[in-house]
Amino acid sequence: MKPAMRNLRIVYIGARIVGHGCLQALLEAGVDIVGVLYLDESKSGVTVAHCSFDDLVRDYRLNARPFTTLHDPDILSWMQKCRPEVGMVIGVSQLIGKELLAAPRQGFIGMHPTLLPEGRGRAPIPWTLIKGLQRTGVSLFWCDPEADTGKLLLQASLPVYYEDTAAILGARTDEVAARLLVESLPLLASGHPPRIPQDDSKATVWGRRRPEDGVIDWTWPKRRIYDWVRALTHPYPGAFTCADDYRLYVWSCRESQDERRAVPGTVLEILPHGVLVACGDGAVLLSGFQWENQVEVDAKKVGLTAGQRLGNTP
Repeated sequence: MKPAMRNLRIVYIGARIVGHGCLQALLEAGVDIVGVLYLDESKSGVTVAHCSFDDLVRDYRLNARPFTTLHDPDILSWMQKCRPEVGMVIGVSQLIGKELLAAPRQGFIGMHPTLLPEGRGRAPIPWTLIKGLQRTGVSLFWCDPEADTGKLLLQASLPVYYEDTAAILGARTDEVAARLLVESLPLLASGHPPRIPQDDSKATVWGRRRPEDGVIDWTWPKRRIYDWVRALTHPYPGAFTCADDYRLYVWSCRESQDERRAVPGTVLEILPHGVLVACGDGAVLLSGFQWENQVEVDAKKVGLTAGQRLGNTP
């Protein structure tokens, strides 16, 4: 590590698996992490990709403290005592207030797993798959009071594969994020890192997704249903339908070449490896089911029958 790099004092705010992985990559690179704020997930309501930071705090003897809200006035005074050159916030959806943004001399860097200005906002990994995109990316940007609008530091593009689920794509963007943060260190240490304005005329904003937004519309084409299911499968709350007034989650799906046609949502056949269901332009093969508040089961045990209609979720 060059002397200028060793003098790059970084304060880090992190949550979830991506926040843990990026912090670990920075620590392994030998950077000076002068303070860590990690989300207290036991009190924050985080349900997706949560991760404890206890191992890194212990192994690297970090100056660390948990938080539930970044608006706690004690956090500002704690951060100012750290005297950071740069702040980094990874995996945290809370916006940083103006006073906290000003605590590091150079400012705060955020990470978003899209090619900003595309896909600002919430749930970027599920939306990428729902929209059927063939490429996505990771953006490091300078935080401002708005969400994902700050000037760009670094970006990297990566493909989205047909077999990707939310978990697979998320793991790949996490790896790219960690690599970009390490690559940014010499730029930050120079004192003159890139600050490239985003083109707001090309910006898109993706909305927040709630568990109840996962309902399957059987009139959709089979590719859209396939993308819907793979976007919302584990660790997300899941795509679902209704059968006999009970909610049924679908954890995996395939497009089918079966040429039979029926009213969308009709169960065409129960096969050993899945349940064939009619949709808007053909059929999809579903597998990995879970009745609400029950354990996950396969096609042979889900209890559906040929001719049954799915849909009209309560």
